[in-house]
Amino acid sequence: MPDRPGRRSAHPALAGGVPEVPQAVARAASRRSRRARHDRRAAGADRGLPRRLRADLRRGHRPAGGGRGDPHAARRGTGEDHRRPGGALPGCRRPRRRPHRRARGALPRDRPGRHPGLPRRGPRRRRRPARSRGPGVRRHHRRARPEPVAGRRPPQQPRHRLQGGGVTATANAAETAIDPITFEVIRHRLLAITDEQGATLAAISGSTHVVEASDYNVGLYLPDGSVAAMGRTILSHASSMAAITRSVIRDCAGSPGINPGDMFIVNDPWKGTVHAQDVGLIAPIFFDGELLAWTGAMCHMVDVGGMTPGSFCIDATDSYQEGLQMPPTKLVDGGEVRTDVWNLILGHTRMAPTVNLDLRALVGANNTAVRAMTALAGKYGAATVRTVMANLIGLSERRLRNRLALLPDARLHSRAFLDNDGGLAQSSENATYEVDLVLTKRGDTLRFDFSGSSPQAKGYINCAYSGMMAGISAALLPTLAFDAPWNEGLFQPVEVECPEGLICNAARPAAVSGGALEAGWLVEMTALECLSKLAACSDELLREAQAGPAGGPDKFVLTGAGENGARQTYVIMDCLATGGAAYAHRDGAWTQGQHNIERQKISNVEAVEMDAPLLYLWRGLVADSGGAGRHRGGMSMGAVYTVHGGRDVTALNSAHGWEVPNSTGIFGGYPGAQNTRTVVHGSDVKARLAAGTVPAVEELSGERPVMRGRQGLYHLGDDDVLATVPQAGGGWGDPLDRPAASVQADLDFGAVTPDAAVRLYGVVLAADGRVDAAATAARRESLRAGRRAQPADLPLPEQPRGERIRIHPMGDGLEVVESGGRRWIACVCGCVMSPAGEPWRPRAARQTSRDVHAFSHATRLDDGLELRAYSCPSCGRLQATDVVRRGAPHPDDIRLLTGPEGQEEEE
Repeated sequence: MPDRPGRRSAHPALAGGVPEVPQAVARAASRRSRRARHDRRAAGADRGLPRRLRADLRRGHRPAGGGRGDPHAARRGTGEDHRRPGGALPGCRRPRRRPHRRARGALPRDRPGRHPGLPRRGPRRRRRPARSRGPGVRRHHRRARPEPVAGRRPPQQPRHRLQGGGVTATANAAETAIDPITFEVIRHRLLAITDEQGATLAAISGSTHVVEASDYNVGLYLPDGSVAAMGRTILSHASSMAAITRSVIRDCAGSPGINPGDMFIVNDPWKGTVHAQDVGLIAPIFFDGELLAWTGAMCHMVDVGGMTPGSFCIDATDSYQEGLQMPPTKLVDGGEVRTDVWNLILGHTRMAPTVNLDLRALVGANNTAVRAMTALAGKYGAATVRTVMANLIGLSERRLRNRLALLPDARLHSRAFLDNDGGLAQSSENATYEVDLVLTKRGDTLRFDFSGSSPQAKGYINCAYSGMMAGISAALLPTLAFDAPWNEGLFQPVEVECPEGLICNAARPAAVSGGALEAGWLVEMTALECLSKLAACSDELLREAQAGPAGGPDKFVLTGAGENGARQTYVIMDCLATGGAAYAHRDGAWTQGQHNIERQKISNVEAVEMDAPLLYLWRGLVADSGGAGRHRGGMSMGAVYTVHGGRDVTALNSAHGWEVPNSTGIFGGYPGAQNTRTVVHGSDVKARLAAGTVPAVEELSGERPVMRGRQGLYHLGDDDVLATVPQAGGGWGDPLDRPAASVQADLDFGAVTPDAAVRLYGVVLAADGRVDAAATAARRESLRAGRRAQPADLPLPEQPRGERIRIHPMGDGLEVVESGGRRWIACVCGCVMSPAGEPWRPRAARQTSRDVHAFSHATRLDDGLELRAYSCPSCGRLQATDVVRRGAPHPDDIRLLTGPEGQEEEE
C-alpha cells in the first residue's frame, strides 16, 4: 500500500519474513530505529532525574561502596554479598563499566528463554524541555502550583523531600534513608492497615455504637506511644489512645511486663480514656525480638456497670458510682486470653453478650494490625517502617507549622455554657457552668488556655484531661490539618494550659461518665469557634471556617424486657442526625451528624423497631432547626416514638443546650435551635392508630410533664409518646443578606416556616405566600436603619482619608486595612470600626435582649444570660451575635496581636 500522510510505511526489518513471535516482533521492529538512538544516549539517558532521586527510584537508596551497611542488600540483589554483573569490584568503590545497552543504575532482568526474537529495550528517551513559543502563548511551566494534597503525589525533586533532601529518620527511628516511592507505599499501607482494623472491629461487634454510630477508632503508634496513623471514625479517640499507650508503657513495663502476644485493656479516664464507656485495647508489635510499634483499638461499650443502665450515670457525684474503671491491665498474655480478667469485665456489665462481642472485636482488630505490620516489616525491614512512621509525624508537624506561620498572630476567645450538672443538681444548687478558652496564636504555635473555666461540677458533666485533649483534637484536625496526615505531629505545635480541678480537667474522683458529651463536647465547640475565626483571618482558609455545629445530642437510652424476656439496654442513635454548621460559601448540610465522627451512620427505622420495643410515628427533617444567616445551618432530624408490645420501659434523656443554644452562629449568623423533647403520658395514640391515622404530637391528648435538660430516668408506658429534636448547626452571616430567592427556596422545601422567614430573614410574603422581592428589599433596609439607630458605648474613630490597602479578612464582614501608616478594623462597607489590636464591639451599634426567639429558632434562655447583637453603625450589617452573662463586658473574640502601626504587641 502506498504511503500517505498519517500512515507509517512498512519497516525494512519486516522484509525478511515472519519472525518467531510475529505480533510482538512486529511491534518491536517498528521502534527499532528509535532504539538505536536510545543506545547512543544510554550513558546519559536518565540524567533528566536528579542523581539522588534517580538512584532511589531505580534500585533503592544504598550507601556508597556497593551497598555496605545496607541490611536489605542481599534481598534486593545489591551490596557486597550479592553482586551482579556490572556491580562494584571487590575493594573498589567505583563500579566497573556497565554492559552494553544497560542504563546506569538499572538492575538487569536476564530472561534468555522468553521471546528470543524480541530485541532488548534500552532506556526511554528523555523528554526535551519545553521551549518558549513566542509572545501570547501560554507557558504552562510558569503556572503557580499549589501544594499537593497529602497522599496525592510523591515528592519529585530532592528539595521536595522530607528532612532537607532525603526522607531520614527522627530520633525515634534508625537513621535509614528512604526513597520517596517506598515512603509513599509504606505510608499508604499504614493507612490501609487502620482501615482493615476498623473493618474487622465493625464486622465482629454487634454494638449499635460501633456499627451505626462509628463510635470507635484504631491506630498505629511508635514505640514511645506517638500516633503514627489513625482511623477516620471518631476523632476524639485520636489523642486518647496515644495517652492509653503511654499509660501502658509507664505502668506495665516493669510488672507484669510487655511481651509479644500481650494486650492491655484500659478504660480509666485518668489513664487516657474519655469516659469509662470508652474501652481501649493496646497491643505491642514485636519483630525479630524488638518492639516495632504499638497498635490499638477503642470503642464505646453499651454498659460498663454503674448506677444507671448505659453507664451515663446522671445522678453520680463521684467516679466510683460510674462503673468499672480499669487502669492498664493485661487481658491477653502471650497470645492467650486471661479468662479471669475477661470474666471480671463481663461480670460488671448489664449487657454481657454485647460487651463480649465488643471485646472480641477489639482483640480481632489488634490481631489484624499485628499480622499486617509484621508482614510489612518483613518486606521492608523494621528500621524502614519505623522511619516512615516517624517521618510521617515530621511531615504533619511541618505542614501545620507552615500553615500557622501564614496566619496573623492573634488572641481569640470563646465561652460556652453548660446548663446544669446532672440529676441531683437540678435543685436550688443548680448552676450554669462555663468552658472558657483563650487561644493564642504566635508564629507557628497554638496555645489553648482553659484556665478561665468553671471549677469541676458536682455532677457527671466533667471531663478529665484526656477528655479535654479529645475535644481539642476533634476541632484542630479537620479545621487546620485537613490535608495533612493525622498523627502526633499535629500536636507538636500545641500547648495546653488548664489547672487540675476545673470542669474540663477534673481531678479524681470527679464524676465524668457524661464528660464526652458534656464538658468535653464544649471544649470541642469553643476550640472549633476559635480555630474557625483564626482561619477566617486568611483568604486562603476562609472556606475552612464554620459556625458552631450541633452543640450536643440529647442522649436516649431505654432499658426494659426484650423479646426473650431478658432485660436489655438500647441506645437510640437518632439524636446524632444533627444539622451541620454553615460556611462562608454554603449552607450547612442537612443531618450532617456530629462534627467529631467522620463516618457516622444511624439505624434504619425497621432495625430499631425490630430490636427495641419502640414504634416510630414519624422521623424526618425539622423546619426552623438550622440557625438563620446569609448561609443557614443544616436541618436536624427529629423523631416521634411510642412504646409497643405491652412492655414498660425505663428511659433516660440527658442533654445540655437546653436553656442556652450551643450551636453558635458566626459573623452575624444566628444560633441553631436548642434540644427539644416532649413526653405525652396516657395518650390516645393506640386508638388513633387503630382508626387508621398517624397523629401528630400536637393532636394527642394526655398529660404533658415539664421536661428538663438532664431529665434522668423516667417511665414510658404502652400509651406514652416521646418526641425529640436535637440541636442543629449555626448560621453564617447576616440573615438579611440571604437572597430573597434562597428564602423562597427554603419555604418551598420546608426548611423554613413562614413565621421564621418574616421574623428572622426580614422578607415580606404576598397574599399567595410567595416572597415579594421588592417589598422585602424595602423592609430589610428599614430593619437595617433600626439597627443603625441602636446605641454604642464608644464613638467611631476618625475615618482615615488616605488610600486604604486591605491586609487580610476577619470573616467576610470585617477586614484589616492599612491607611496613613496605621492599621484599622473596618466593615466591608468602608466604615472603620477601631484601630487594629483593639476590640471593635464597643464602637458597634448594640442591641441587647432576653428574647432569644427574636434572634434565633431557640425558645429558652437561662435567667442569668442575655443575647447581644452587634451591627455596623454605618451600613447596619449584623457582625456578631453573642450569648453572654447578663451585664458581662463586651466579648473580645478576635484580638489581633499587631498594633495600629503594624508592630507586634505583647500580650
